[in-house]
Amino acid sequence: MKTYPYSHLSMKPGDILYSPIGRSTYFVGHTVIIGTDLQVKESLPRRPSGNSLSIETFWSRHNKGDMITLLRAKEGQLAAAKWATDYVQAVKSYHLGNYDIQNLAKNYCSKFVVQAYYFGANIKLASKLNRFIPPQYLRYSLNLKRIALFQC
Repeated sequence: MKTYPYSHLSMKPGDILYSPIGRSTYFVGHTVIIGTDLQVKESLPRRPSGNSLSIETFWSRHNKGDMITLLRAKEGQLAAAKWATDYVQAVKSYHLGNYDIQNLAKNYCSKFVVQAYYFGANIKLASKLNRFIPPQYLRYSLNLKRIALFQC
C-alpha cells in the first residue's frame, strides 16, 4: 500500500488533503481528493483546470514548514474517489464565482471535492451546496474526521 510522504500512514481513495492559507496556496488555501488510482485530483487556476498528479508532486509544491491536514469521510470514500477519477478531466476552467453545484466545467478546488462526495457517494460535505465553499470550510464538515497533520 502506498503511504503519504515522510509517514507510515496509508493513502486511501477518497482522502481529502487541505493546505492552509499561505504562499504555496496563493493565500487562499487548497483542497484535493485522492482518486482510485491514488493520484491527487484537483481543480487549479489554469487551463484545463482539472488536474491529476502524484502525491510526491503535490507535496513538492509546498514550502518547508507548510502544514497539510488529512481528512477522511466516515463513509462513501471509494465512491467519491471513483467519481473524482472519472470526472477530473471534465473540469475546464477555474471559477471561484460559479456556485452552481451542477456545473462541473467551471469549478474550483473545494467545489470539486464537494461534488465528488455529493455526486459520487450522495454525501453532503457542506450544508448549502449552491454557494461559495472555501477550502478551509471542509476542515469543519461534520462528515469528515481529521486523521493527521503533516509538516512539509
